[in-house]
Amino acid sequence: MFSRPMNVIAVLKRAIARALSLVGVFMLVVVACIIYARYIEPTWLCVRHVRLSQVPTVRVIHITDIHFKGDTQYLEKVVRIINEPDADLVCFTGDLIEDAVFLKEALRILSKVNKPMYGIPGNHDEWVIRSFDDYRAVFQATGGQWLDKISAPIPSRKVELVTMACMNEPKQPGYKRILLEHYPGAVTQIRNEHFDLILSGHTHGGQVRIPFVSRYVLPCEDTYDRGLFQTSCGPLYVNPGIGTYHTNMRFRCRPEIAVIDL
Repeated sequence: MFSRPMNVIAVLKRAIARALSLVGVFMLVVVACIIYARYIEPTWLCVRHVRLSQVPTVRVIHITDIHFKGDTQYLEKVVRIINEPDADLVCFTGDLIEDAVFLKEALRILSKVNKPMYGIPGNHDEWVIRSFDDYRAVFQATGGQWLDKISAPIPSRKVELVTMACMNEPKQPGYKRILLEHYPGAVTQIRNEHFDLILSGHTHGGQVRIPFVSRYVLPCEDTYDRGLFQTSCGPLYVNPGIGTYHTNMRFRCRPEIAVIDL
């Protein structure tokens, strides 16, 4: 007469045990993901190759959003990887630092880049730096240039690097034009201009991308978050960046050095 209630109790116990096991597995997965996002992915560099021309005439290395906070070994690793491929120039699209105290060390490491390096400031650079003379000196020492509000024609490769501030200046005949702009959303403001390549950063690609919940967690451009986009003013490449902001975590969004054949 007691067999049925006892069977029900046994079934409930098994169900509770299974549920607890599933919760335990879920918690282990969450903890593993947090450990991975904090200690592995933030420095697990990806070298991404992008080919935009059937017969490329110039190879560009694109880096952005370094957000150097004193991790000397990591930035030195970035520079070593930049120095490996055969490329014509390096383009940096802003946010080297968040605090001026790290500027000297960041520039010291970047000075080891063995290719002409061209760059523009990002919003964090502009927030903490009053003068870009130190940037300018280091970039010129590599054979490149700190652009800010000027253009840079490179006759040997028939390439012209421009910024938003000078994009309406007379074009170099027969030159490929590359626009450096920290904010990818700025392409929506461009009228009657075309570029062979637009390079941007700022978004960090979302930095923490949680599946089934959201494409990203950190503030990010809704339309141009990461990767290659075809726009009315030319192909736009949004690099997810080298460093991190707000939280030293990356998930499903590895730091990146892009090698672009144009």
